[in-house]
Amino acid sequence: MAKAATSLLFCLLAGCASLSGPSGDRQAATPTASSPRPEAAVADGLAFYLQTLRSLIEGDPVLQADVFRNVAAQADAAPTTTNRLMLALALATPTHPSSNAAEAQRLLSDLLATGDALLPEEHVLALIHLKDVEQRLILDAEAERLQRAATAATAQRNDRSAQQLQAALEENRQLRAALDEARAKLDAITNIERSIRERENGPDSQ
Repeated sequence: MAKAATSLLFCLLAGCASLSGPSGDRQAATPTASSPRPEAAVADGLAFYLQTLRSLIEGDPVLQADVFRNVAAQADAAPTTTNRLMLALALATPTHPSSNAAEAQRLLSDLLATGDALLPEEHVLALIHLKDVEQRLILDAEAERLQRAATAATAQRNDRSAQQLQAALEENRQLRAALDEARAKLDAITNIERSIRERENGPDSQ
């Protein structure tokens, strides 16, 4: 599912490439119609993000760890818009151990709130990933709720089963006690009858 969504993202961003301008470390404002950016510059800027995300999605665990560590280090050392967006996108990517949807949501929301600090294609990139992590957080919360409900239901069933077992054991104990009492009474009656016959007919009588 993550790979399919990312493939769709690549296609969408490729379509956006002819509409807006370069990425990279900069103190840039959004370009206007009077200062168009070359399509090649837009594509190069997008390639920076997409290649990193591809490594996080398709790389082996060692590569994924190295890529994320480098992204986090760059954002810490130089918190430019580009580096912070790259970190947010890396955290939003769900196919590696350092993924963190909640933190990604926070960072992406902060970046989108800065308005023209993001270039148009970066804005699209951030918005798509923000919507994705929001949906995943909703699904994760619902899955957790259902898991808690299932656990509670199982506990209730187990508790009812334990109570039913305890009740059955107690009933069985009472039945055994009643049976033992009935046997004792029957033995006593038998002994009394034998004693009466012996007194009436002598000890050798049947």
